[in-house]
Amino acid sequence: MVDQGQGHLGSPVMLSSPRTSEVRGFICCEWWCSGYWLSNGSLNQCAGQVNAQSRLMSFMSGLARPSVLPRSRLIKIAWPIVIRFAKGMRHIDASQLPEPPKAKIINVVTDVLVIGGGLSGLITAMELSRLGLKVTIVEGNSELGGRIIELEDQGVLKVSEYVNSAKAKLTNGLLTGVVFDGVLEDAAIGHSLDGAKLFEFNYKVLVLATGSREVPLVFPGNYKVPMYTGLTYLKLVKAGVVKGEPILYGTDEWGIGVARELVKLGLNPLIMDHAIQPRTGRLSDLKDLRAVMGAYISSVEVEGARFRLRYQVPEGPKKFTIGEATGDALITTIRVPAVELLAQLGAELAYDIVLGGIVPRHKWSGEVIGLRNVYVVGEATGMIPLSTIPLQAKATAYSIAAMYGLIKPEEADKAIAEFKNALVTSNPTFVDAFNRLEKGLHDVGYFQEPNVPEVPQWVSDLYFLDKADDQLICFCEDVSLGDLLRVTREFLGLKEIKLNILHDEVPKHRELKMPRMEYIKRATGLGTGACQGKLCMITANLMLARLMRRKPYEFGLPRQRPPLNPIPMGTLGDAE
Repeated sequence: MVDQGQGHLGSPVMLSSPRTSEVRGFICCEWWCSGYWLSNGSLNQCAGQVNAQSRLMSFMSGLARPSVLPRSRLIKIAWPIVIRFAKGMRHIDASQLPEPPKAKIINVVTDVLVIGGGLSGLITAMELSRLGLKVTIVEGNSELGGRIIELEDQGVLKVSEYVNSAKAKLTNGLLTGVVFDGVLEDAAIGHSLDGAKLFEFNYKVLVLATGSREVPLVFPGNYKVPMYTGLTYLKLVKAGVVKGEPILYGTDEWGIGVARELVKLGLNPLIMDHAIQPRTGRLSDLKDLRAVMGAYISSVEVEGARFRLRYQVPEGPKKFTIGEATGDALITTIRVPAVELLAQLGAELAYDIVLGGIVPRHKWSGEVIGLRNVYVVGEATGMIPLSTIPLQAKATAYSIAAMYGLIKPEEADKAIAEFKNALVTSNPTFVDAFNRLEKGLHDVGYFQEPNVPEVPQWVSDLYFLDKADDQLICFCEDVSLGDLLRVTREFLGLKEIKLNILHDEVPKHRELKMPRMEYIKRATGLGTGACQGKLCMITANLMLARLMRRKPYEFGLPRQRPPLNPIPMGTLGDAE
């Protein structure tokens, strides 16, 4: 956003193409995403505020858009002038430069370190504290509560009550505005977003309540429209920053909740999804809401501050109903579990369509299979119903307490049984999915990944592969679906990638060894931008698996190196 005086914000600041410097339309103001880092932290779009440096930062970021050096056309033109001017400057000795502020190193010693201060992290921490363990919560946002707190007026869950309880009882165990960067050699490290503090964590048990992330939608021309994450748009509307005619994509619990919250705020969003019924499984959830179901976006046309989406609804083999929708903002509420920290720790990740994507293999207790004293809880385990998260968090906390002898194992088993019963009541398929993750196929421990029948964030699917170059996957580095397909074809040594495999071609197709995402990353730049793949890597994996008719594990996910989030060089170099 740009400052228009009195702290009010105007038109959105969007990413820029690393190839052409053209504006890219993805808007995310959460602490972990590229929008925050590209503004150097000086821009708080969600709060509707900018600091005194924002105009300068906006100008400088325009000069330094991601690209091959020199960074933009302007710098290319001005570079000779800058060189001549620099040579004529009077240089000073380095000793005369002001001393940068020192980052303070803080050692945190705790029994249980909980990463994430949303609903699942808060409940797990409070239960563990009540049972006698010392608990510390690390939350990147300045406030606790996560995204679900934005919907509590709808009576979903009273997250604010857990927030108030945590603030009252865990006064010395709350670290907000702090990022957990992962394990570097033998040290678990983190830093404050303002760069003033470095943290070294010493713990016995690590609980990952990292939740899920809203990711960009993929369709032809997706970079042309202002696309917001659901949480970003909701906060901007509540702050009075934006108010328009949004089109919202996604019909799970979160998507329906965002839509109803926008209606309460005076907006009339149009809901779309390429699923033929709401992903909640309840048609009644769309009551009194405008909705278009089964829609695949085919193209987009920008008309000033508004845009027109053209979509197709399949009605049979090669038969479609054509439609149009207009708006001034596109909202994505499509989410994937946040698993990059688990990938860094070496957890076994597996695809499960029921759980919403790629998730860690874990037990009913939350213990991550293959890792010692590491647990996962909440939406990081999969897109489970919101109503079951408190019971899951309690089951995980009781399992940890039982391990330390603070309660009897029977009490932990009872808590797990309550969680199972809640899943059975809401949707039995989740029970089957959790059983597969823990016990594998036929209870023998071996997990067989299913095929990828659909990718929720790919809202064009196979119908529009002729427009693959116009479908951006990585907004930070301008990597398109066409780039991924070309690189995959080159790695496999094929003349073309065939989507329809003939019967006599099946044996040869099965012999193909898919390139790992790490190699694709190096060849395309996918996931090397400011968000480090948080917005694109899982999307790319699932789309390639679907197109190539292979299992997601054959492509894998890069094991992201620490730090998982950018750290100012001054913080690292000048810590004392």
